[in-house]
Parts: sequence; C-alpha cells; structure tokens
Amino acid sequence: HEHHARTRMIQWRRFQFFDKDLVKEEGSSAPNETLREIVGKITCCGSGRGQLILGEADGFISIVDRDFKAYSFQAYEYGITHMHHLKERAILITIGHDDAAITSTVKIWNLDKMDKNDAPLCLKSFKVERGTVPVTCMAVMEDLSQVAIGLCNGVVVMIRGDIIRDKVVKQKVLKGDGQDPVTSLAFRVQGRSILLFVTTTNSILSYWTSNKDQETLLDEQGAEMGCVVMSDEQDLIVGRPEAVYFYGPDGRGPCFGFEGGKVRLAWFRSYLIIVGTESGTPSSSAISSIPAPQNVKFNTFNIYDLKNKFIAFTENRFENITQVVSEWGSIFVLTSDGRVFQLEEKDTQTKLETLFKKNLYSVAINLAHSQHYDHNSIVDIFRRYGDHLYSKGDYDGAIGQYQRTIGHLEPSYVIRKFLDAQRIHNLTSYLQALHERGLANADHTTLLLNCYTKLKDVQKLDNFIKAANFDIETAIKVCRQAQYYSHALYLAEKHGEHEHYLKILLEDLQDYQKALDYISTLPFLEAEKNLKKYGKSLVSALPEQSTKLLMRLCTQPAHVPAPSTTSALSHHTITSAATPPSRPNTEDAMRDELFGGAPKTHDIEPLVEDTTLKAVPEEFIHVFVNQPEWLTTFLESIVQQGDASTLVYNTLLELYLREDQTPSAAGKLNPDRQRRFDKALDLLKDPKAQYDEGHALVLCQVQGFTSGILYLYEKLKLYNEIIQFYMDGADYDQLIRVCTRFGDKAPNLWVQVLSYFAGREEDCQKQLEQVLHSIEKDNLIPPLLVIQILAQKPTTTLTVIKDYITKRLLSENKQIQDDYRLIRSYTEETEKMRQEIHDLRTSAKIFQQSKCTACLSPLDLPAVHFLCNHSFHQRCLGDNERECPVCTPNNRKLLDVKRLLMESAGQHDQFFKRLEGDPDGFFVVSEYFGRGIFNAPASVPTPTPSPSTNPPPSQSAARQSVSARRNGM
Repeated sequence: HEHHARTRMIQWRRFQFFDKDLVKEEGSSAPNETLREIVGKITCCGSGRGQLILGEADGFISIVDRDFKAYSFQAYEYGITHMHHLKERAILITIGHDDAAITSTVKIWNLDKMDKNDAPLCLKSFKVERGTVPVTCMAVMEDLSQVAIGLCNGVVVMIRGDIIRDKVVKQKVLKGDGQDPVTSLAFRVQGRSILLFVTTTNSILSYWTSNKDQETLLDEQGAEMGCVVMSDEQDLIVGRPEAVYFYGPDGRGPCFGFEGGKVRLAWFRSYLIIVGTESGTPSSSAISSIPAPQNVKFNTFNIYDLKNKFIAFTENRFENITQVVSEWGSIFVLTSDGRVFQLEEKDTQTKLETLFKKNLYSVAINLAHSQHYDHNSIVDIFRRYGDHLYSKGDYDGAIGQYQRTIGHLEPSYVIRKFLDAQRIHNLTSYLQALHERGLANADHTTLLLNCYTKLKDVQKLDNFIKAANFDIETAIKVCRQAQYYSHALYLAEKHGEHEHYLKILLEDLQDYQKALDYISTLPFLEAEKNLKKYGKSLVSALPEQSTKLLMRLCTQPAHVPAPSTTSALSHHTITSAATPPSRPNTEDAMRDELFGGAPKTHDIEPLVEDTTLKAVPEEFIHVFVNQPEWLTTFLESIVQQGDASTLVYNTLLELYLREDQTPSAAGKLNPDRQRRFDKALDLLKDPKAQYDEGHALVLCQVQGFTSGILYLYEKLKLYNEIIQFYMDGADYDQLIRVCTRFGDKAPNLWVQVLSYFAGREEDCQKQLEQVLHSIEKDNLIPPLLVIQILAQKPTTTLTVIKDYITKRLLSENKQIQDDYRLIRSYTEETEKMRQEIHDLRTSAKIFQQSKCTACLSPLDLPAVHFLCNHSFHQRCLGDNERECPVCTPNNRKLLDVKRLLMESAGQHDQFFKRLEGDPDGFFVVSEYFGRGIFNAPASVPTPTPSPSTNPPPSQSAARQSVSARRNGM
C-alpha cells in the first residue's frame, strides 16, 4: 500500500496557488523591522482571534495585530518555551521559566482583560511536577478540562479538573519515565470520550483519558519534534523521511509517499504543510534573481492538497524556517534571520482558470467540489471538460462528462454535437442517462428509440422498455414505426394504453380475433369507447362475434367491484369475469420470450351487477355499415329487451323495408323481403313500439309497403287518406267497408265517397244506393246537397234517388207535423199560465184547507197559508215561515237548473266546440238561443230571497207557487 502511494506521488501536479510576499515596512521594500527584532529571538508562537502571538527567549510575549503592530509584555523572567491559544476564547496557556533553576511554570492568561500594569491578566500559575526536566510539548482541551505536558525524559503529566478555579491543581503522571522523549501530544474528542495521542521518538501511543487512562500502542515508530500535527478531522499526521502517515484510534491508516527530510508539519484549512531540508542551491523556479551564498541551508516548503491530490505551493528558497503559523486566512513563515513571509491563497476562480489553461479539468472539478462551489458552476466545468474531450476526438470521454450536466445543460446542446458527428453509440448512452434522470421529453424518447432500432440493439431496447422511464405514448408510436410490434404491444398493454394496443392489432397485425378478445376484458367505459372507434373494422372482419359482444354490451348490466373493494367507474367490466385474451400469433410468442409474459392489465376482483350501467345502442349503429343483416340482429336483440329508443325502432323498420340486392320476379316479392315485410307490420302493430309514426309512414310509402301504409293511416286517423287510397285503386267494396267502419268517427267520409261515385263514368248504382242509405240513416247532409252532388253525373237517373227522396220527404213531413203539435201545446200552456198569474194578481185567493199539511191535525190559529194551497200550523213551520216546506225542494231544484242554463249561456268556447262536433248545427244554435246566449247579461236569481227585501209570507208563498207551476210547465 505504501509503495503504491509513493508511486502515485510522482503523478501529483504542482501549482502555485499561493502568493508569497515579504512582510515589509509600510511604504518600503525592506523587511518590517519591528517583526525582525521579535522574530529573531522567538522560541514559540501561536495565533487566534485575529492576532499573532510570539514567545521570546527573554520571557516576553509579543501580540501582533493585522497591521503588524506589536504589543509586548513580560510573561516570564527567564524565557518562554510553549504556548497554546484556545480557538473559542481569548485564553492563552504558556509554559516558561521564572527562576534560574529552569523549573517549568504553567500560566493561563486572559488576553481580553488587563491588570494594573496594563498587561493581560494572569488567571492561574502553577509549577509542573518534575519541572526541572525540560518540557518538550503540550496539548490543551478547548474547555480547559484537561492539559497534557510532555517531558524530554518520556514522562507525560496530566492535569484534570477546573484548572482556573481549583486552588490546588491536581497533576498525575500518565506515562512513566522512559528513554525516548515525548515529541508530540494531541487530544481527539470522540463523542463523550477523549483520546490522547502521545508520540515519542520511537513509538506512538494512545490513552483514553476518560476511561481509566487505558493505553494502546499504535505504532512502534515515532517521530521527531515538530513532525506531528492534527488535521481538522482529528487524524494524527506523522511525518517521517519516507512518507506521511495518518493515525486514528484504531492505529495507522493511509499514508502518502512524500519523501525527503522533514523538520516541521503544519495544517492549514484542508492543506498539509511540510517543511523539509535541502542543502545547496535551491532549484525552485520561483528562486529570486539574487544569488545565494554557497553552503547555505535552505528549507523546502510544500503545501499539499490531500483531497484533490495536487501540490498547491512549492518553494525551495526559505532559509532556516523556525515557525509556521496561520491567521487571517494566510500562512506566515518565520525564518531565523527575522523575516516574515505571508502566503495568501488565491481565490478559487483564479485557480480554476489556471487549471482550464492547462486543460486539467478533472483537477478543476475536484477542486470545485472541495471548495463547495455551487452546482451550476461545477456543471459548467463538466461542460467545458466535455467540449475539450470532444475537440480532441475522445467522444466516449466527452459523453461521460456531458452526462454529468444533465438537469442543467440544455440536452439539445449535446444532441446536436453527436448528431453532426454521427456518433450514434455515444448519443444513445446520453439519451439513456437523460431518461434515467427522468428529464427526457417525448422528442428525446423518440430519438433514443430510433437509435436502438437503427443499431438493431434489441437487448437494450428490451431493457429500456422494462424501465418505463419515458413518455409511453411516444415509445409506442416509435416502436410501431420501426415495426417492433411486440415491444409496442407490451408497452400498450402494461400501461393500459388500450387505444394504441388495439391500433397495433387491427391496423398493423390485422389480428381481429385477439382485438375482440382484448376488448371483452376491458373496463366497461374503455370497451364502449374502443368499440365505437374500431367497431366498423371488427364487424367487417368478424361480424358474428362482434355483434354478440355489442349485444352483451348494450343489453347485459355491467359488473362492478363489490362494495368491499374499490368501486371506481373505470373498473366496470362488460362481462362477469375478465377473460385473458388469447395469444395465438408469433408476436405474442416473441413478446413472452422478451419480457417474460404479457403484463396484467387489471386484477380480477369480486364483481356485482350494476343494472344502471349499459351502453347506448344508437351509438353503435354506424359500425354496421354494409352489414344490414347483422345490424338487424343487433337491433332486434335491443328491441326484445323492451327499452329501445325511437331511433332504434326507426332504424330497424328501415332495415325491414330495405330493397333487395337481387331483383325479384315480376309481380312477386322476394321471400326474404316478404318475411321482412311481415316483421315490419308486426313491429308497426306492436303497442310497445316507440317508432316515429311520421317517419314510419314515409318509409312505407317510399318502399311501397301497402299494409303498413293502411295501418298507419288508420292509427293516425287519416281516414280520408284511406278513402283516397282505395279511390286511386277503384276498389269500390273496400270504399264501402271503410266508410261503414269509420263513418261514425268521420261522417264526411260518406259525402266524399258519394262525390267519388257521382263522378265515375261506369255504373255505380249499387254503391250509390248503399251510400245514400247510410247518408239518409244518419242524416249526414241535406237532401238538396245530395241532389246537387248526383247532378254532376249526367247518367244518373231518378231511379237512383227516388227511394231516398221519398223517404226523406216523408220524414220531413212527419217532423213538421210533430213540431206544429208541440207549438200548439206550448202556446196553450203559456196562455193558461198567463191567466193564472193574472188571477193571482187581480183576484183574492180562498184557502179552504181544514187540516195542517205537516201534522194532518185540524187547523187552528195561528196558521200559515201558502199560494200553493198548502196550509200549516205556525208551530209546525218552525223558524222558516217564508217558504212552503212541501214545495221548496222542487222550487229550488228548478231555480238551480235555470241558473245553470244561464251560466252555460256564457260559455262560448263550449258552444263553438259543440257546434263543430255536432252533426246538426242548427239544433245546437237553437238550444243555446233558448238558453239566452244572445241576451244581455243578467244576474242569476238565488233560491232564497234576502231577508231585507223579502215580501210578507203570504205574498212570497204565492209568488213561489206561481213560479213553480210556470217552470213545471
């Protein structure tokens, strides 16, 4: 593994992604003198919270701000050796000497607070156990809960607790005396556990300080002072001459073969900084033009980007680097001659432009990812990389990069390139990726399928269709065009594209039986829709089976899922159970072989009948073009159900009356047509038939269907048309029969027939006698009109009408005599009534009744006598003394009749209606004349007079008696 890493190191590219500048005096090119004096004598350094912190050999600490202004204070009497600045707080931990015995003292400073001497406040100060032994390294937890101090004799002192607040700092020797000095200490926080890495010159150990200081030997090789650093991921990085190794809690991990002597390691952001040694004249291309003295020791300075596998900066002209520290986003390199160099990282865009110029697109992509570049910018790098590879002719590599732009780069940009280059394989792979991402449209699907078909790559086509990550309708159309019918059928059936499935079967494969079987398994609405569309071709190819399916669709109730299952309307089927379609042809076999059998369109569910859901037969009549026999069968089955519409009956009647294809013998009907005529007549006579009578009459007339015409004339009460029909045929006997049958409903038929016979040239005396007998019997027309009609025929003799005239005159004379007799009777009664009224008005009335009419007891006073000759005890009358109890019911009845007659006289509509319907109109006029229809409006008398206007009882009774007798007459 190490050998492999070292081999790959040779391939790492070098870049100058950092700008190196000497920290100079303001407005001068000379080094900063303030820093030069301090840096020349520093022993340790740190940074944090916008400051560089430098520890000097004379015990002073200098704090440098961003403008490189330094502030110093004396922290120790005899020197400072180590320091550590916390990341989150302005707390500085230092180790130095305050006495000549070189005893190590730990001090904790608050850099934000000042004491009375205007120096940072010292929060804590204590001596290190075994402090006379030189301290080699120090590690501090960010919360100051643990501090580890390494000594040159191999001892590690652990300090735990609240170091600032505890009066007595508890120190514990974690690692006992040894021969190897401790070169590095580092804490790693892992959840709630804390791990301490301890590095010596000959070993690397780890201690779980939160778990009884459990010790683990990670490696039997150690590292020199300064050659150990912790990464941001809390991995321990150890530099040795042959390589750089990474360590974790479980031991050694990956390594990088960075060969050469190493004097210092540092970590900056995601970069590893290695300071190495090199004697002689530096070979860097960045060497200044000033010649270097001979035998001067130079340090190599490399910044490695471990994630992206390149060297971000290389410099071989640093002389004796003493410290490397970072702050303000820059790296500061301190040299023994007091100079400070600032390395400032270039911005990401500048780095990318450098890589683009060198066509290092893969490095640019990795760099952009590591810098968390926005995705659109990274996609643009992929595009540029693809364009570069395309220009070099590396089409496979280019398409790989273009695929990574899917979703951001317009697909047409890529497609045009590979269409022009005729690289159909690469175009296919790009289109496949486009579909896998779900970003393809119908045009992309069409293009990809065309690529498959041109390449004859059936395997890829099969896999693509199984994935179904595309526009289904487009894929079906392309497969049809390329004559991949099995694939098209698979897609259509799997995704429920019933219309396309049937199109393929009917238009491409002409498999009508399979199409019909498939329709029979479809949901009700889908079956209905597709039969409307493809029914014509199905009926033409398979008339019997298609007609049966249509009959079932229109007459049998659909079956729907039971209430316990999903009852969507789209699942209604036309059969009681779905029957899988048969697969007899080679297309089915191919599809089964390719896709492992056809997919199921829907699962079989428990079904129940829905009697409300049936197809409308009228919508399927058009599919039976040129198939009149099967249309007849279809419509007959509908009619037999008893719920056919008018259109169905009209169409069926038209089919019965249609002309034959083969001519019949002269004067004879074809047997088949005669049978159909019989069916037509039965249909017309069916009382349940709902055909349009006017339409049926026209059909019968056009086809010369006599029986139907006469039946419809009779049904429509067109008796005159029946008469005219027989007149046209000179069928005298039928004329007489028709008049005899319908004369009572239409009396004018006899008049019409009389005129007909009167106008005939041949001898019609017998028929005329029958007509005149019927006219005379029912008194249909006046005799004078009869004579005028018969006079139109010159050959008519008096003998024909002699009997009619004689009978008519005798009847008239008898009627006249009866009328005169009635007139005399009415005149005599009227005179008698007038005389009686006169007597009542002018003469006294003598009442001679001796008994009460009510109780038949002898009359005694008080008594009441009425003009009707009825007498009563006053007590027998009760409260009503104005009317005779015996005559009152009859009188009231007469008054009610009179009132009704007067009211009916004002009903003119009824008068005209009766006048039109009655054969004797004169009688009607005379009757209404008697009722007073032509009189002025008068009030209708009420049967009981108003009490306020009633005359005395005797006069009222007299008047009522007279009125009753008058009305009775």
